[in-house]
Amino acid sequence: MNERLKTVDLEREEILKEHSNKDEKGEAIIKDGNYDVKDMVALSNDLKELYAEKLVLEGGDNRELIRTIAQALKKFENEEYEGQTSEIYDYLCEQFGPSNENEMEDVV
Repeated sequence: MNERLKTVDLEREEILKEHSNKDEKGEAIIKDGNYDVKDMVALSNDLKELYAEKLVLEGGDNRELIRTIAQALKKFENEEYEGQTSEIYDYLCEQFGPSNENEMEDVV
């Protein structure tokens, strides 16, 4: 799973660079640690496509890993997030969170 996360992060970085304004050297412009994106709609669409790719986890040990991720997400559910961080948190909750409240009680 770590390898998959690294791959997705590298692909996300490439998408960000692709949609960023460039300096005179052709490098993506980064302001305050964030890419200077020229078209947020196109970026959002490409990121949604990337995040929509399914990862199939095989093996019995992954159930505990998924439970651990769900527990971590539950700990941060009362935090307020904005922008990309909010989108990522929502995505992770959709992928790893329980589908109903009864299941959430089982996680904790």
